Amino acid sequence: MDEKQFSSIVDRLDKILRLLAIETVKGKEKEQDKIDLLDSLGFKSTEIDRLLGKSPGYSSVVIAQLKRKKQPKVPVDTRTNVASSPEAGT
Repeated sequence: MDEKQFSSIVDRLDKILRLLAIETVKGKEKEQDKIDLLDSLGFKSTEIDRLLGKSPGYSSVVIAQLKRKKQPKVPVDTRTNVASSPEAGT
């Protein structure tokens, strides 16, 4: 297989991937939900931006915000303004 044939195959696979990704997120109304789904499927943020027609870096910001929301809240002792932990015996 020469370089031209390989390039043609890669181009076609890329188009198929785009169509499948668009079909997968079709029912999602919010961009945030689309990005979260594609991220969970293993797409990189640059790929997600390209698939959804967003500017570079858009989905990486959304992914960071989603990860921040999913992190468990650490209780803070308001008297000392220090995060309390079960091991500390507070």
